[in-house]
Amino acid sequence: MEFQKNEHGFTFYSLLFTLAVIIMCIPLYGAIIKTIKDNSYYDEISIQQVFYFIQQDVIQAINYHVEDKKIYLTLIDGDTVTIEQYGNVVRRQVDGKGHEIYLRDIQDFHVRSLDYGFKLSITSFEGEHYEKTITFYPS
Repeated sequence: MEFQKNEHGFTFYSLLFTLAVIIMCIPLYGAIIKTIKDNSYYDEISIQQVFYFIQQDVIQAINYHVEDKKIYLTLIDGDTVTIEQYGNVVRRQVDGKGHEIYLRDIQDFHVRSLDYGFKLSITSFEGEHYEKTITFYPS
């Protein structure tokens, strides 16, 4: 009986070689994963959300007054909404009562009056600077 050589199979040597290559690559996977930078847009999204909230408050207001770090909005029902920097947060108060936090961990909140509204500038702890011009349309 003659022995037939079959070269179409998976041999034990090829299995050992594949296993050795995988084992040698495992330490490299950790180094590769550490170099991948995780981009988080949490701060940017939070600040854009604050700009949206303030814009919605301005739409509901009939009058406004701006100081260096404060926005005073007079609503239709006579309430006065104050948006200001308080420590490292931006807070909203109605008639000097309550304490609704719009944004945390900020370095600077600055408001500059314009002829047609005001310009907001927010600087985060990381040093990122964001600006938004909000237009006031009297009702």
